[in-house]
Amino acid sequence: MTFNYIKLPSKIFLVLFLNTLYQPLASAEAIDNLQKNASIAYEQMIQAKRSAETLAKDAAFAEKQLTSIKQKLTAAEREVEITRKKSDDAKISAEQATNRWKQATDALADAWEKAEKK
Repeated sequence: MTFNYIKLPSKIFLVLFLNTLYQPLASAEAIDNLQKNASIAYEQMIQAKRSAETLAKDAAFAEKQLTSIKQKLTAAEREVEITRKKSDDAKISAEQATNRWKQATDALADAWEKAEKK
């Protein structure tokens, strides 16, 4: 062995010394890895927050559009009801006008018949 001249306590001292030198390096490496992981997690958190904010804005915009469409639909439904009512009223008026015309033409026909008999 090449370390024959080093006594046993000296070997232990050397191992402990090298171990104390290695531990800070290992700790520094572990801390560096933890910092990298924390940095990556932070970037992911920022991206997730931005995505959530964008989607919240999109949802709010879609909600406004939905409200607007519902209002337009309600107005269109009211317009349909008003138009149906007017159409029904117009049909009734047309039937009444047709009945008055029939009565008038019947009365005219009767008057001609009487006039021809005289």
